[in-house]
Formats: sequence, structure tokens, C-alpha cells
Amino acid sequence: MHELFLIGNKILTTLEANGYKGYFVGGCVRDYHMRRSINDVDITTDALPDDIERIFERTIDVGKEHGTIIVLIEDTPFEVTTFRTESGYSDFRRPDQVAFTSRLNSDLERRDFTMNAMAMDDDFQIIDPYGGREDIGDRIIRTVGRAEERFNEDALRMLRAARFSSHLEFQVAPETERAMAEHARNLEHVAVERCVVELLKLYRGPGVKAAKALMVKTRLKDHLTFLENIGDEDFLDTEVGSLENEIALQMWRDPGLKRHLHELKLSNDMKKEIQNTTGLIEMLHSPATVREVAYSHETKILENASAIMASNTFNGLKEKRELIRSAIGLKPHLPISGIADIDLDGNMLMEFFNARGGRWIRKVFSAIELEILDGNLENDRKKIMEWVDAHVEYEAGDIKIIEE
Repeated sequence: MHELFLIGNKILTTLEANGYKGYFVGGCVRDYHMRRSINDVDITTDALPDDIERIFERTIDVGKEHGTIIVLIEDTPFEVTTFRTESGYSDFRRPDQVAFTSRLNSDLERRDFTMNAMAMDDDFQIIDPYGGREDIGDRIIRTVGRAEERFNEDALRMLRAARFSSHLEFQVAPETERAMAEHARNLEHVAVERCVVELLKLYRGPGVKAAKALMVKTRLKDHLTFLENIGDEDFLDTEVGSLENEIALQMWRDPGLKRHLHELKLSNDMKKEIQNTTGLIEMLHSPATVREVAYSHETKILENASAIMASNTFNGLKEKRELIRSAIGLKPHLPISGIADIDLDGNMLMEFFNARGGRWIRKVFSAIELEILDGNLENDRKKIMEWVDAHVEYEAGDIKIIEE
């Protein structure tokens, strides 16, 4: 039994000792039944939020109005949520009204898919009123009740279906797939950030290819920012292991997509990674040396490009993989990893030439950088200054590099 269940079981037994019922619920029960790894455990109960706070010593209010309280047991946080029903979804995302209930089945009924609508008691017996175990056995993703109702309640569930199809390599039930196609437009009501979270998870699954085909077939793709600007064939014929690499590869194929990157509202680090990966692929299709490629990009970017080229053959990508492999191998052996590694600072140059700072300092550093990378100069302050004395002339705020 997983340690999180053993710790969480103390919450269930404590609830029972106080006259309430408590159950493990949702994805953790699904993964327990499927013998998959478990990262977090959620609990549902008939105890009201005030009762939960009264019973347990260490709690955090994270959504009391919706029935959710964090309970800390052995410094491990567990979300404990009161059984509830929901109604009215005017924004296709959140319920307009939440009502607490004393019936477990009423709580499970509001959940998205049958495999996620299972609960488990303190004896680790599974309660499965909607056939979740049977659908798992058949490798089917099916909504609880009518798919149209579930997707009108929360349009993000359609993208979650595609994400689960990638992670679990399950098929979506025909009636669920039809409802996805009929309600795909509702995705436009969902915040871009929420869609991106699901897409990031989708691309980490082993069934990305089939999930992308599902997104095209149901037209989900046509209502997702950025992806809507990619042709179906171009979207389907790439093989990548991350959303970032998908975007980078598509931007390289169609530079016009770059103007849509900001629409995804990604972090600056993610945007930088995508742009650098695209830039590297472009560089590989120019007359670039292994040393230039290795020095110009971080190892992660080199590895991104290598992964892209290993799986995609169009536009001569695969032929460039050997260059990338050589660059990755050379990277740790470069004498410097960036201009900041040069054993020199601008103040030394200003003092040497008795000059004020200016763009000329950058020109000198760039020349030194090339000499070190080419193996003509050791990255040693004394030797660098000897080279400067022999090869750099300064006059009137500008410099001249003297070639040997």
C-alpha cells in the first residue's frame, strides 16, 4: 500500500471516530486500481468545512466556500472536500452554485469521467457506482452521465480527455468523442493558462500522436490559441515529446507563427527556450561549425534539437542530427561557456588604455572570445593582456584588431 494512503487513512479513521464518513477519491483511486504511481491523494467527506477545521489540529482554508480544506498529517497536506453538488455553469468552467450534500454518490456524479468517479474507504475497498473499473479494463475514457452536460459544465474536460488518452493510451468512447466535436467551441471560454497546463501534461504522455489526432478529429485544435494557426497535416506529422518542442518546430517551419507565441501566455523562461530551440534549428541549416553550435546554445537547447531531429525527417532535419550530437559532446570541453567566463574585466582594459568605457570594450572581448574558442589563446589574465598589447590598438574611442 502506498505511503500516502497509509498516512491519509488517519484522516478517514479520525472522521469516522467523530461520526463522519470519509473516502479517498478521484485520480488517486484510479491510479491505485491501475497500479500506477501516485503523487497526491484527495479525500471527500460528509463533514462540513467547519467540522473539518474543528476535528483536525492543523488545517489551511484554501476554498472553504467550495468545501475544500487542507489537512496536514505528519507534515503531508491532503485536500479534504465536503461532498457537494454543483449547478449553473455560465462561464463553461466554474459552477455558479455549490451545495453540500450528505450523499457520496451525488458527489461522484458531478465528476468528469467514470475512471475518476471512484472512491475508496478506510479498508481500501473501492466504491464504483458509474462503472469506472469496467471502463479502465476496456481502456475507455467515458464521461459520467451525458457527455454534453459534462462538457457544458466545464469545457476544459474535453482537453482533459485528450490528455488522459495520451497518458493512459486509452480510447475515448464514441459518444464522448461526438460530444467533444459538438462542443469544441466552448474551449474558447477557458483561460489560456488552464489549457496550456493540460497541453503540457498531454505532451508528456506516451500516446501524444493519437491524442493529437483526436484533437484534430474533434476540432479541439481549432479552438486552442496558437495551435489554431497550424494546418492539420503540419500538426499531425510532427513527433515531439514536449509542448515547447512542438511550438519550436512549428515556428521553424512557419516563421509567421512567431507573432502568435505571446498569445499562449507562457513564462519568459519557456518562451526563451522555444525561441532558442527554433534559432538553433535555423542555425543548423546555415554554414555553422560544430564549435559555433556548441558554444552558442545551452545543453538543454542542444538536447531539445537533438530530440526533434531524432523523430522528424522532413526538411532535412535528420541529416543535421550528427552535427548536434557532436556539439553536445564538445560542449563540456569548451574552454569557456560564455563571455562572462573570460578571465578579464572591462576595468582592466580601460586602465590599460587609459580610456573611458564604451562599445570598444565589447569589441575587444568578442575578439578575445574567438581567440580562446579557436584554441589560439589560453584563458589566463596575464596571457590575455599580452595578447591585447600585441593585437589591439585604441584610438579616439575605437579599436583596431591587428591580425598576425
